[in-house]
Amino acid sequence: MSSDNIKGSRILVRILGFCGLWPSHGSSRSTKWISGCKRFQPLAIHFVLTFTFTAMMWIEALGSDDFEHCTDVLFITLTMTGLVSKIFNNWRHAHIARELLQEWSASQQFEVRAGPERDMWEHEQRRFSKVVLLYYVCSLGVVPCILISSAVNYPNELPFWVWVPFDWQHPAKFWYLFAYELFAVPFTCICNITMDLLNCYLMLYVSLCLQLLGMRMAALAPAGHGNSERQLVAQLVEVIALHRRVKSHAKKVQIFISKSTLIQILLSAVILCLSIYRLQMLNVLQSPGLFTAMTQYLFSMIMQIFLPSIYGNEITHNADQLPNALYSCQWPDMSKRMRRLILCFLIYLNRPMALKAGGFFEVGLPLFTKTMNQAYSLLALLLNVNSK
Repeated sequence: MSSDNIKGSRILVRILGFCGLWPSHGSSRSTKWISGCKRFQPLAIHFVLTFTFTAMMWIEALGSDDFEHCTDVLFITLTMTGLVSKIFNNWRHAHIARELLQEWSASQQFEVRAGPERDMWEHEQRRFSKVVLLYYVCSLGVVPCILISSAVNYPNELPFWVWVPFDWQHPAKFWYLFAYELFAVPFTCICNITMDLLNCYLMLYVSLCLQLLGMRMAALAPAGHGNSERQLVAQLVEVIALHRRVKSHAKKVQIFISKSTLIQILLSAVILCLSIYRLQMLNVLQSPGLFTAMTQYLFSMIMQIFLPSIYGNEITHNADQLPNALYSCQWPDMSKRMRRLILCFLIYLNRPMALKAGGFFEVGLPLFTKTMNQAYSLLALLLNVNSK
């Protein structure tokens, strides 16, 4: 009985489709005007709830004369700016992700066999589901804390500071703006989380395919162990073909995640710096709800750069382990012709495989540590300037 190889991505694709960030399967040519409306609908939704919201936050941040208020607005504004870049990247390259998921789900070449392969696959899929749950809970948990804190301080505090062409502290107008942010903030948060997790899932799948390849390479055995020479050659050719396909898919995944990951890396250091600065300025006794929200937000921002780093690092690590896996097979007992084939493939496997963000940074754990170091350096500079 075959199981769903891409089970972990199903819910993410549904959420992206609901948010207008996933391409539809097409529509009937006889209803072109309906198809046009469906294509326009995502743009209209994000123009109202995402692009306008981000623009109002930028105007508020740039127009502020108070340094503390500017930093209070800026770290959320940079987060929204990163989201906008991800949205445009998703609209531009979502067809790549859809084609990959379709092939992984339908192609027999990527079918996971029963036994250790299936156990490994199911274990990693369950672990990713736990990561998805943790990321959603931590990130979305920020929203009610901030909204409740704002409602309690009515009408003196908005959930998020934005510029509007009217006096929002007027009671009636306050609730209009509060209702707008009540819809915009959870919607944009869900979009941001889901796009991050889809990027991570694509990297996870490539790393699992590499791990699966390592298991199949190590299981290669000569005729004396029950396989004929012809069967052994067929198994090796199958492994080589799968490796070439996985490598081409890794390049496609890099195209999909490259620009959005690069922008996230460039913004994350500043966002983390401002978030920590804002957190240390809060009094936990005076604003327990806001302090809790800021703590969760900081944790979510760390996860936002840590998750792609860890999954990108898994691709590099599993690719580096392939030569060892092939060397651990029963090659000494094979024929001279088979040993020669394995040697050629072993030399080819020594080529490194790594995803790059924007063609500059390798996506891996060193990238995470560099980002955290940059955030610490910026925070030290900010505190030094503020003390003077």
